[in-house]
Amino acid sequence: MHTYFNCVKAKERVMLRVHELDKEMSGEDRFHLENISFHLPKGYICGLVGENGAGKTTLLRCLMGLYRSTGDIVIDGHNLNSDEAAAREVIAVVGDEGFFDENINLEKLGKYYGQMYARFDMEKYLGYLERFNLDRKQKYKKLSKGMKIKAQLAFALSYGAKLFLFDEPTAGLDKHFREDFLRLCTEIVSDGEKSIIISSHITEDLDRIADYIAYMQAGRLLFFKPKDAACEHFRIVSGPVYKCKLIPKEAVVYMEEGTYSSTAMVIRDKCILVDRELQEHTPDIRELIHYLVKGGKENAENIVEKYFG
Repeated sequence: MHTYFNCVKAKERVMLRVHELDKEMSGEDRFHLENISFHLPKGYICGLVGENGAGKTTLLRCLMGLYRSTGDIVIDGHNLNSDEAAAREVIAVVGDEGFFDENINLEKLGKYYGQMYARFDMEKYLGYLERFNLDRKQKYKKLSKGMKIKAQLAFALSYGAKLFLFDEPTAGLDKHFREDFLRLCTEIVSDGEKSIIISSHITEDLDRIADYIAYMQAGRLLFFKPKDAACEHFRIVSGPVYKCKLIPKEAVVYMEEGTYSSTAMVIRDKCILVDRELQEHTPDIRELIHYLVKGGKENAENIVEKYFG
């Protein structure tokens, strides 16, 4: 199945265009990222989701230019394969590890790494450090994980980055930082000139800020859709076991049966509920992923091919 969803309206400007990206890993890390295509408009946030091992990190590393791949990756008009230097000027990578020398302070970090970017603005960088309550004389290695993420953001915002790539940025961090981080994300894209891709297992964060959802499964992009449109294809139904068993089998993605009650995700267009004992609601991202995974890979592929085209 060749899955290709173009969710960009003609009037929307494209930040990232990925077309037929293919990457095959050999050796112990044998893996195949297969025929990935999607568009992300400027001014939007995309949540990259899927099980562990689905290919999210491999995809991000291709977008960062760390892995060479076939196909096209075009970032703000710059092809990563044929115009790598220009593409790298607009990419910001923000994650757990970071790419900075741990033994220099934040001010020196800006001076040293800023030389690598044509539009780096030291005054702007120092301003962001102050705004994020970061001491410019503090060594990078002394920062907490949350503070390192803020330092990376301060640097990226100071050289004019346009596409921000986050790999599990809030994992293991407290709720206060997560709230702060979500506000920063929405602020970054508010000018309509920047976009963000976030790979995260904390789906409640994506429910709040993501505009698009990219769902990876076994090295393939199963779908790339506006978040609300993806979830609206389904309903979560719960109620007495015997009532749920009356739901047509062709409508059920997956059903979890308890002793007295059951809960199922059903295809909205296949299931019209008239029984008042059954409660229903539109799934959030966590529920959508959970039931697609539980239903099995082949079932998920068939559903996406039939209803998401």
